[in-house]
Amino acid sequence: MISTWFLYALLTAGIYSVIALLSKVVSGVEIDDPLTLAIYNCIPFYAVYVLVGLVLEWPAIRNSLGGVGGEGVPGAEPVPIAVALGFGVVSTIAYGIYYWGLVNGDVSRFVPALSIETVFVLVLGFLVLDEAFPSGVYAGVGLVVFGALFISYDREAGSIRESLTFSTVGVAILAAIAFAVFNTGMKVLTDGFGTVEILFWISLGGLASIAAVVPFRADGGVEPNPADLLAGRVRLTKGTKLLLVGGLLNAVGLFTFIRALENGPVSLATAITKLDVMMVFVGALTLSKLAPAILEEQFDPFTLAQKASASMIVLVGSALIQFSY
Repeated sequence: MISTWFLYALLTAGIYSVIALLSKVVSGVEIDDPLTLAIYNCIPFYAVYVLVGLVLEWPAIRNSLGGVGGEGVPGAEPVPIAVALGFGVVSTIAYGIYYWGLVNGDVSRFVPALSIETVFVLVLGFLVLDEAFPSGVYAGVGLVVFGALFISYDREAGSIRESLTFSTVGVAILAAIAFAVFNTGMKVLTDGFGTVEILFWISLGGLASIAAVVPFRADGGVEPNPADLLAGRVRLTKGTKLLLVGGLLNAVGLFTFIRALENGPVSLATAITKLDVMMVFVGALTLSKLAPAILEEQFDPFTLAQKASASMIVLVGSALIQFSY
């Protein structure tokens, strides 16, 4: 029987692949500023969970802030709340690095390279959460990472070392470390907060960090101005609408991922989400063939065979994780 956490992680992978493709379409056609991409993608899901948290979890949030009747409640101390807010800041940093790499790289190579996040999560899971698994699980994780990195190989660069340049693996390592810290942090928070409450505190910290980085955008400030949008003086461009849709999808993806963390280990849940590698490959191939004006990726016979075989390796690794755990 397929585990509940596995299904949630698989669903998260599907959502993340759609977000990656949407973001690449926008970055290639209309917006090429990583901070702008991060801002418009993060604001929707941060705002959603701040509002949803206030509506659905206000009693729990109030208890976390001050307790009820002097009795101790999970998260009532300021330290766990501060930690949750801090992970919201880590989230913004991770997405900022992610879009930096996405704008400057091939989506079907950069996204797979992010699978090395699994290695960092395994280390953090062992050190922080004492997670340990059968040898078959580690073999599956190894296949996932190997398959993802194999997709990132560029034959035209002349060698593996030369093809895996800083613009791919280097940026991917930075993003992977940030996401590994974020994912492990969310797993830690599941011991003291409910799902929606975790998302509320993370989103609150995320919104604060977004406000801090807005002045560093390429054009300065936020365009279009929110006041102008509300007054109807300007309209959102197609690219901005796609980013906002991606942000809302991210809200769903973050929810399903936390549900996976509540039911399973962070190391394995993170590994399964790397199935988005195969999904991005299929999506990029489909768009390149059916709508090259929207997304054009290199798919000569060698590249096609390379990415297909590497995706199958990732799929086998994921299956091994599921059946060995």
